[in-house]
Amino acid sequence: MARNRILLIYPKLGISGALVQHMPLSLLYAAVDSIKAGFDIDIADVRLNPGRWKEEISSRISGETILAGISVMTGAPIKNALEISRWLKKEYPWVRVVWGGPHTQFNGQQILGEPSIDYVIAGYGSLPLSRLAENLRGEKGIPLSSINGLLYRENGSINCVEAENKFEFIDYRDIPYHLIEGNLGRYGQLDSKGRFFSLYSVMGCPYECAFCSSPAQYRNIRVKYEKLPPEEVADHIEYVQKNYGATYIYFIDDDSFADLGHVQEIIKQIRIRGLKVKLGFRGARINEIKKMSDDYLRQLADAGTNIMHVGAESGSQRMLDLMKKNCTVEDIIEVNKKMARHPEIKTAYNWIVGLPGETIDDLRKTQKLMLALVRDNPNAIVFTPNKYRPLPGTELYELALRHEYKSPEKLEGWVNVEVEGDYMLPWYNRKMVQAIDMMRITSFFIDDKVFKVETGNTFRFRLIRMFARIYAPLAKLRLRRGFSGFLFEQKLFQWFAPLFSKI
Repeated sequence: MARNRILLIYPKLGISGALVQHMPLSLLYAAVDSIKAGFDIDIADVRLNPGRWKEEISSRISGETILAGISVMTGAPIKNALEISRWLKKEYPWVRVVWGGPHTQFNGQQILGEPSIDYVIAGYGSLPLSRLAENLRGEKGIPLSSINGLLYRENGSINCVEAENKFEFIDYRDIPYHLIEGNLGRYGQLDSKGRFFSLYSVMGCPYECAFCSSPAQYRNIRVKYEKLPPEEVADHIEYVQKNYGATYIYFIDDDSFADLGHVQEIIKQIRIRGLKVKLGFRGARINEIKKMSDDYLRQLADAGTNIMHVGAESGSQRMLDLMKKNCTVEDIIEVNKKMARHPEIKTAYNWIVGLPGETIDDLRKTQKLMLALVRDNPNAIVFTPNKYRPLPGTELYELALRHEYKSPEKLEGWVNVEVEGDYMLPWYNRKMVQAIDMMRITSFFIDDKVFKVETGNTFRFRLIRMFARIYAPLAKLRLRRGFSGFLFEQKLFQWFAPLFSKI
């Protein structure tokens, strides 16, 4: 029997993964070279049927399946990925299991301490996955030691092959969208209608944010930031619109605006071709928006841009400097007022709290800035603050170690190390924990975000909107006064949150 099949799996995420489910682009990219090598690829996206993941995966496995690849991010996805790996090893012992994705970048050896995982691919995975499958199929001339980014066991030890020091460029015409075509209507965010497609317009990032894993990931890559040709980006948008009915393009670049002219050329191409799509940008910085003219922002809005995710991160200048954000608190306020002049574009601010050395005073400054942004810009959206995660390879990781942080010794220990996790860091005290919990809960409601962004009219979002109307005044009062005591809402939130993911 020819063993010519590969199953790629996307595990369950945390609570936020129930509200935002973009297509599994990591799996689509990983499949490209294996398809060219003649393998049949199938995808099991567990997020779409989280309560029936065993049945979902079983229906896609046969005696011809040679390899199961799981894309894993740090945090909650590890729990389900481990469940899947152990179950596969028990039920389908002939299927080899390989992990890829962000968590493998700096934790490969620890991952291989888990017996149910046979291989790890650190870094870009399309060609390494194909070569691994060819090796398992028995093809000569492809030893494991020749596969870039592969970690594998041999003679009781773990071998690590260095990843290639370049970006993985995938031709948009090779992306196997057909593998998820039947589920395209189920991908999106906040139960809103439309067809969401995630795209890249650039690769890499030229900045050195101390908390971010990207600088560490790109450390050995000579050119840290490469732009895709604007015509090619527009071709990609036109392609998914024509062939798959795309209505929303979400640029998932680490940073889209390092070169303002590059984005301007992309939206020019969109306008010339008459492409009617909405646009969202995941990566934008304060120092970049500061350089944007009002005319530039009008062009973005006219091209269909309705949201930009901006890394404000903190209201404390001391913390901004620690993170190497290249901006001041005054810059953030100034940029927000500029964005208020362009109401077509929602400005969604990201935050990080709980950094090594952060104090209650620093947190209070962030709370005040959150409220100021909402006050000055009716279209501002305050995202829930991310709890700082000490990720190996990042600059702040070394500082965390000096503050007595100890990295999880086992793979399971990473499950709770995520933005929604209830984990403690050595420099936290009781007041900090209470303040962070209060900020995270109130941030859902201080900006009326559920009324500003497009959400579906499902029972889940009708319930969320009703709760938001009732709780918003108290949320704003808590944040304004910095009152984090008697946080009864936390118990309600912990009880309701899992329900929202099941409704």
